[in-house]
Amino acid sequence: MTNILNQFLLMDPTRIFKLFTSAFNSLTDLIYIMEVRDEKISYLYANQSGLSVLSKDQTLIGKTFDEVFSTERAAFFKQHYLKAAHSKRIVTFEDEVVLPKGNKMISETVLTPIFDNEDIYIIAVVRDVTNRSKQISELQYSKSRLEENEQRLSSLVDYNEDAIFTFDLEGYFLEVNNAAEQITGYSNGELVGMNFSEIMSKKELETVNSRFQQTIEGDMARYETKIYQKDGHEVYLSVKNIPIIVDGTIKGVYGIAKEITSEKKALEEFHLVKSRFESFVRDSKDSIHIIDNEGKVQFINEAFTEIFGFTREEVIGRDFPTVPDWLKSETNNLYDEVLNGKTIQGIDVKRQQKSGELLDISLTLSPLYDEFGHVIGISGIGRDITEKKKSERELIGLKELLELVWNNTTDVIFMIDHYGAIVQANPTFEEMFDWKVEEIKQMSPPPINLEIQTKQLEGFLTRLREGEKFVNFETQRKRKDGTIIDVLATYRKIDKGNILAMATYKDVTDSRQIMNKLKESEERYRNLVEASPEALVVHSEGGITYINQAGLDLLKAKSPSQVIGNPVMDFVHPSDRKQVVQRIQQAINQGKKGETLEERFLTLDGDMIYAETASVPIQDHGKTSVLVMFRDITTKRRAEKAMRESEERFRIIAEHTLDMIRVLNPNGKVIYCSPSVENILGYPIRSLIGKSFFDLIHPDDVDDTKRNFENIFKTKEFYQIDFRSIHLDGHSIWLNSDFVPVISPEGEIEKIIVISGDITEKKRKEEKLAKMAFYDHLTGLPNRRLFLDRLQQAMYTTDRTGKLTALMVLDCDKFKAINDTFGHDIGDEVIKEFSRRIKLSLRKTDTLSRVGGDEFTIVLPELKNENEVVDVSKRILKVVREPMDIKGHSLSITTSIGVSLYPSQGNNTESLFKQADEALYKVKDGGGNTFSF
Repeated sequence: MTNILNQFLLMDPTRIFKLFTSAFNSLTDLIYIMEVRDEKISYLYANQSGLSVLSKDQTLIGKTFDEVFSTERAAFFKQHYLKAAHSKRIVTFEDEVVLPKGNKMISETVLTPIFDNEDIYIIAVVRDVTNRSKQISELQYSKSRLEENEQRLSSLVDYNEDAIFTFDLEGYFLEVNNAAEQITGYSNGELVGMNFSEIMSKKELETVNSRFQQTIEGDMARYETKIYQKDGHEVYLSVKNIPIIVDGTIKGVYGIAKEITSEKKALEEFHLVKSRFESFVRDSKDSIHIIDNEGKVQFINEAFTEIFGFTREEVIGRDFPTVPDWLKSETNNLYDEVLNGKTIQGIDVKRQQKSGELLDISLTLSPLYDEFGHVIGISGIGRDITEKKKSERELIGLKELLELVWNNTTDVIFMIDHYGAIVQANPTFEEMFDWKVEEIKQMSPPPINLEIQTKQLEGFLTRLREGEKFVNFETQRKRKDGTIIDVLATYRKIDKGNILAMATYKDVTDSRQIMNKLKESEERYRNLVEASPEALVVHSEGGITYINQAGLDLLKAKSPSQVIGNPVMDFVHPSDRKQVVQRIQQAINQGKKGETLEERFLTLDGDMIYAETASVPIQDHGKTSVLVMFRDITTKRRAEKAMRESEERFRIIAEHTLDMIRVLNPNGKVIYCSPSVENILGYPIRSLIGKSFFDLIHPDDVDDTKRNFENIFKTKEFYQIDFRSIHLDGHSIWLNSDFVPVISPEGEIEKIIVISGDITEKKRKEEKLAKMAFYDHLTGLPNRRLFLDRLQQAMYTTDRTGKLTALMVLDCDKFKAINDTFGHDIGDEVIKEFSRRIKLSLRKTDTLSRVGGDEFTIVLPELKNENEVVDVSKRILKVVREPMDIKGHSLSITTSIGVSLYPSQGNNTESLFKQADEALYKVKDGGGNTFSF
């Protein structure tokens, strides 16, 4: 043997190489000999099988992995071959190889490094282990399935809600699960060895024995039965018996039992409810009907026939017959609502009898559902309320008649409580006493009573309390201004709730005055008239015959002689003289008080005054004269004129200002717009009047603006707000708006004036300044300040969700050389293109930032695992390596990436940056163009 080996070593090396290659080519294994030099791996030899798999010929020799495979496959092989070279150990790995015909082969590669001084060679032997791998996988799969089936069977028994037990052929329990213990009340130890007959109801035992016998003869049996729990309670079960067959022989019985006690009771309850429902439907006096989704009648009760006159044969399967033609559209709309799931309760409708007579029906419609929750029809319950409606109409008519009397009678009507306080009063009360009911409610005694009438009030209240039905008497009462009037008072006892009695007052003051005039002298009459706060003038045949002091004051006369005897028309404004003549003539012709009119008069100084006048014909010394009552409204009219002038000034200002002015009512509707609205927003003014102010506000600003608008009604104070409004062409305009409330004398907001200025340009400048503070000027990317905020937010999210956050620090490899060679302008374009490519490789939730120069940072939030970081890093490396065409220069660059993970590699931003920077330096030291954690 030694001689043969020595002879072999003395052979020519070329011949030895041929012998080896011949031997290698005869092998089905793939043989490669590779040379490793300067981290590059190239082919020195490949046998015929190896060339065939790669679809290559001898031109393969001298090529590297990068020239033969894709970037990803080349990197995969480099990783293993370099590992063998660096570790100086045999490396084995498996891989999936696609054969030339498209078939896939599972390969096992054994790499053996050989060192010759400084030269490194690797012999790679690649074997097809597809069948072995498949067999191992199948064995592992079979074992896993077996274990899984055992666990499933165990889980099925242990965690089944149904009782599962095993019997021997004599009916003795052999095994039970937890559910069986709970259903029977016996423990496992008590049940095992017990015969099932010991827990059976005697009435059920014969049937159960028969079913058990059927099972041990080979048939499955299903049945329901009843057992007794350990504490004596009855339990209903649904049971399935299954024969246990081993090698064709029945060895026992499986039993599966489900407790159905609640279902049994529910069924009994259902039958009871059903019976009650059928009784309700049968005996109900209300009509009940059911229609399907097509509007066809499916059911009516007897009351339906009694109310409408239709028999079952006339309506079942047909369209609902009681809806008048003119109500069918409205009724179909109701049906649509119910078919969409809405219940309509107690609506009043008109329905038609078979005879054609219309009935008033109170109708309730409800949707009917199937077991899947789908609406399959409508149930209707109708109550005949025709007589009720008739009574209601009669009551309404009576109520309207009573209200007519209450509101229009010349007598005062009011209610008093048991203490004499006024609870309610008619309008004539307010006219007679000038008191609002709300002002004197619950006041006892009421202020209309004189101070000396306390005993009188208590006296008739006592009489009413003691049962007297009516109390009548003449007395005096006092108006709000202190005037005393004579009344005929009637109190009728009611004694309902807090109401003791209803009172009526008839004003008999005029009658008493007439009586007094007959008894008293004209002087006393004049004194009474003189005391009147209203101006009174009597004229006859065109001349003034009397004027009181209030009239003298109104006309600015110092004595009656300046007025009496003069023609009445001397004091009437020329423009109103025709109207005054008509008023006088009308009062004389009608013989009663005329309507109140507004007229203009002249004072002795020539000043014009406004007055409301009412004329009454009277008999004075046997002649028909006219008494005119004047109420001075000059101040009121002047105030109204001042208001109009003020509004005119506002209009002039609004129509010439550059700011928009809009006036809103309390509901937010626009009632006025200045012309500048059309200039700023583009909308014609007419299209905005009557529309909601909020219709033109940007959707994102509406809620905030509405809150401020509503708050103004609480504070009644001015406020200012910025919001966006939508221009006619669709773009947004920023407005700075002042909201100014206009308060009425009663303290209520009458309207709101909104003054708005266009601040769009100001906002743009603010946004530009904000962007400059947070974004890089060259790339438009977030700067370090904004990036740190995004990184902190991502770390907070990780704390909350448990997902990973990755920090990536990267720069351009050899960027300085590009700057030095092509200049900074080209360098800036490279930076912009570099940032653009990286950004396209990221998710929307990721943040890319330029820290400075060619240094960039990335935060990747909410990662499931490290593999996602690896994928992103590979995408970035690949896209950056693609050539850049910058101003006619074709440039190729690479990037180096350092990665750190939160929280596993740092619990704050400083430690994360430190870890990522160290990883980056590591990549840089290794030549760049890759990434590292």
